[in-house]
Amino acid sequence: MGVQVEVLNSEGQANDSVELPEDLFGIEVSEYALYRAVVATQANQRQGTASAKTRSEIARTSKKHHRQKGTGWARRGSLRSPLVRGGGVAFGPRPRSYSSKLPKSLKRLAFRSALTLKGTEGEVKIVTDFDFPAPSTRSFQKVIEACGLKDQKVLFITLESSPVLIKSSRNLPKVKMAHLGALSTYDLLAADVVLFTRQAFDRLVENRGQRG
Repeated sequence: MGVQVEVLNSEGQANDSVELPEDLFGIEVSEYALYRAVVATQANQRQGTASAKTRSEIARTSKKHHRQKGTGWARRGSLRSPLVRGGGVAFGPRPRSYSSKLPKSLKRLAFRSALTLKGTEGEVKIVTDFDFPAPSTRSFQKVIEACGLKDQKVLFITLESSPVLIKSSRNLPKVKMAHLGALSTYDLLAADVVLFTRQAFDRLVENRGQRG
């Protein structure tokens, strides 16, 4: 039998419970898949815009610095040389793409492994869907505290993007919002607690985690 999780309302009162399905929250955790997913996400966040000038790009004269013989100095043909202070850089960084793409099967395995870690450690919470007539950070904070998640890094997952809830939560440094279609393994692992809305959880189970 799977793990039972209470469904809380916005006041923190339990009014129902659901079972975490074994095929999403009870698989054998693959540390390799989790590692690959985290590395790929971090690589995709890199800008790859670092650049150093080569000797051909340095704004210096190409005139020979000193005569070839008789000075006791090393032969040096140009002030653009990488051997000279302020000269070009040899084998320096150039703009490039660090993007990485995982196979779908490995991506899905990593996603379910992350769900399993959160489920077995009691870090999955579910709250009934709620909304505010206007953005309110204080009201959103009250919901988080009512669910017993004060001072924890919370990943709040909704079915679809909600502008009002996004504006209500963006000033809370320990709360991150994500809608189900944009949920990633990295987001799950980075959070102390994953808080699903009931609709988001039901859709996740219905799709068997394929949006991960």
